Amino acid sequence: MRKTIELDIDDLTPTPAEVLENQGMASRANLPEKIKNLLDSALEIFRQLADPRGLLQDLPISDFSEIYAGNGLNAPEGPVPGIVPRADGLALFAATLGDSLIAKSNELFAKGGPALGFMLDAVNSSGAERLGRQMCLRFLHLLPQDERRTEELKAQYYCPGHCGWHISGQEKLFEILHPEEIGMSLNSRWVMKPFKSISGVLVAGEMDIHRFRPSFPFCGDCKEHKCVKRLQILENEDLVKGD
Repeated sequence: MRKTIELDIDDLTPTPAEVLENQGMASRANLPEKIKNLLDSALEIFRQLADPRGLLQDLPISDFSEIYAGNGLNAPEGPVPGIVPRADGLALFAATLGDSLIAKSNELFAKGGPALGFMLDAVNSSGAERLGRQMCLRFLHLLPQDERRTEELKAQYYCPGHCGWHISGQEKLFEILHPEEIGMSLNSRWVMKPFKSISGVLVAGEMDIHRFRPSFPFCGDCKEHKCVKRLQILENEDLVKGD
């Protein structure tokens, strides 16, 4: 199955709390009115300019090891090779918020609106996280009943550049998926364009397969710890049952 995914802007627009949490201001009391106004303006720009598009393609679990190997630059150990073999379903994916949001953020920085540009960048980052979750949910709904070992599944996304999977893995992924169909490209340093795009593998299975201890050697150098946050979101998400 190869499918272009329609995405709803309402599902992708982050809440003010999400944006503030990602900026380290979630627990701040009495947020200044200026910051509230900047956040409201940035969210409105997001709604006006976001052009979300997604693409996914089924992948046999046995084929993943070749894609993951990429250019041979992965960490010696990582969670993804242990998660994938226990999955019920697997798909490569790519998704983007489009060029206009990044262009607007750059314009604000260049023309004297750095505060709003910074806030819009933060909103875009939170929107990209939601982009990944929405692709997971779309994948679950498309997964055939006969490929499920249980009626209750959860899906998580894993991306090159994180958790020991070297960013060069984007190269092999792009060769197979061809996300240029939705306006995405890759530069010589394996960075995606438009920025705030996301790509990787969608893994559907029981909740237990997604749990791992972030104690790999590279975890100490990680400043974002997105794996922990994504797992917390997944734990609290309603199980998606087969139709």
